[in-house]
Amino acid sequence: MSIAFAAGRVVFGHLPDRIGGARVALVCVLIEAAGQVLIWLAPGSTLALFGAALTGLGYSLVYPGFGVEAVRRAPPESRGLATGAYTAFLDLALGLASPALGLVASGVGLGAVFLVSTLVVLCAAVIAVRLLNVPSIASDTAAM
Repeated sequence: MSIAFAAGRVVFGHLPDRIGGARVALVCVLIEAAGQVLIWLAPGSTLALFGAALTGLGYSLVYPGFGVEAVRRAPPESRGLATGAYTAFLDLALGLASPALGLVASGVGLGAVFLVSTLVVLCAAVIAVRLLNVPSIASDTAAM
């Protein structure tokens, strides 16, 4: 997962700026979700390893993709605040998700963690689609 994550950032890191954060985030969350499903359904370690690589590759550009959108959609004088709030909410989400997934694992089993994670990641896909359909401030001002 870590190798695929790092490779994704190095090879594709320019894409959020080039083609748009929401587009990149959408594709990446779908790749990440596919990886989570593979881990969830894997009958053995080979498929689970492939799922982990897909998860890492997909996750590598979710944060930068949505981050580009958070900054572009903020007024220029508030972009620093937007970056800080975006980062703080990611930290909060990670801090809450880890114990929540631990409860899922202890209650239902470790495999269920990957199913729940898939569903959460797919919620991010819904957000990315919505962002694609709502123009950002940067495109609003460019059209003027």
